[in-house]
This record gives sequence, structure tokens and C-alpha cells, in this order.
Amino acid sequence: MKTLWNLPLLSALAAMLVTQGIKVPLQRWREKSWDWGLLVRSGGMPSSHAAVVSALAVAMGLSYGWNSPWFAVCSVFAAVVLYDAVGVRRQAGQQAMVLNELVHRAQEAGIEVSMAAANQLREWRHKGHTPLEVAGGVTLGTGIACLMYWVAH
Repeated sequence: MKTLWNLPLLSALAAMLVTQGIKVPLQRWREKSWDWGLLVRSGGMPSSHAAVVSALAVAMGLSYGWNSPWFAVCSVFAAVVLYDAVGVRRQAGQQAMVLNELVHRAQEAGIEVSMAAANQLREWRHKGHTPLEVAGGVTLGTGIACLMYWVAH
């Protein structure tokens, strides 16, 4: 079905903007402090990675059919990204927390440690996602794609 705009692309972009935007008030509610850096950082609830690839795949399925090669390609792509978000990136974040603890102990023992390295480790601990964060992103991305398809048609 032809539309005047690219539903899959706009669904993916909307999913990214909405999920990144939701992170700030969620952080405010949980931690009682504003962290505007969440608008551009990865990690946290909901997963924008999961939302983007889910919105893209669902929008492709809605636009071109669930048996189309477009949906198949986007589904495989989404599966790889979701696996990476909850697997590899999560493990990297956990390793960063362990390394951060080692750096902290080294500093307490009087060993000089580069502050740039310590700051980098602190940033990396937020890179991965829990399964719940990924599920939140998938749910949000799917909902956004369905809503945009409904509005377009």
C-alpha cells in the first residue's frame, strides 16, 4: 500500500525519540533527580535499541505483509540487536562494574589511576540492558509502529 511517507522509517525514528524521552521522567520518578544526559546515552529503561528495531520490523510487516522478504530481513536484524542488547552489551556493562570496583580499590590503596579511564568505566556500566528493559522497548516500539500505521491508514 502506497502512502506519502515512509512508515517504517518514521516508526523507527519515533520509537527512538519516544524511548529516549521517556527515560528522563522515569529517572526523575525513580531517583528523584533529573538526568538530561539520558536523552543521548544508551542503556536504561526502556531500551531504545529494542524499540527501534521492533518498530521497524512491525512497520515492515504491516506495510509489506508478514510473509514479505522485507519483514524477514528486519526480523532477523531485530533478533540480532535484541540478543546483543541483553547479552553481549549487558555482559560488557557487568564487566565494567567489576573493573570500576578494581579501579576504586586501587585508588583507595594509593595507586594512581587515570581519571579518564575511571570515568569511561563508569559510563560503560550503563551500556547493557536487562531483559525487562528490552521487553519494555519491544512493547513500546511495537505499539508506536501500530499506532503510526493506524494513523496513516
